[in-house]
Amino acid sequence: GLDKIAFQTRVLAMNAAVEAGRAGEAGRGFAVVADLVSALAMRAEEEAGRARDQLTATQSDIVTAVQAVQRVDGALADISAGVGEVHQLLGNMASDNHAQSSAVTEISAALGAMDQSTQQNAAMVEETSAAARNLASEVTVLSEQASRFNVGNGAPMASARVAPSRFNSGNVKPLPAAAVSALVRNSSADDDWQSF
Repeated sequence: GLDKIAFQTRVLAMNAAVEAGRAGEAGRGFAVVADLVSALAMRAEEEAGRARDQLTATQSDIVTAVQAVQRVDGALADISAGVGEVHQLLGNMASDNHAQSSAVTEISAALGAMDQSTQQNAAMVEETSAAARNLASEVTVLSEQASRFNVGNGAPMASARVAPSRFNSGNVKPLPAAAVSALVRNSSADDDWQSF
């Protein structure tokens, strides 16, 4: 638009200079004005050129700024995606920590149950050991009492003493076979136990 206005102004100034030349002496002042208007039109064209150059540079800067804004927008989108991934990872870590806590709780409960079972087993072993010692003592007493019986051969039955310490190892000596057979014969021959 500025270029068109400057061009029209210069055309008018040229027409005015032509008309001033036709007017002769009377048109000299008008010719001076026409020259000034023509110079003004030329300056307007130059300023329009400068404005065009400035607009071109501004347009290039705007394109560069738009590209920079687009890059910043892409970077912000990447940052947002990264923050989302970090949030997801933190959620996964929280769920994993919860699962590990549950597993540790279960392991602790299992260890407590194992410890309780171990204590119960130890108590049972102690009770079994005490029962074995009592049984060994009773076997010894029973063996001493059995040695007092007369089995028909004129001699008391041999005592089968069992020491409590040897009972636990499985070394208890049984009654002699002759004594056991004599007991069986006497019991079958005399049912009223008078021989005792």
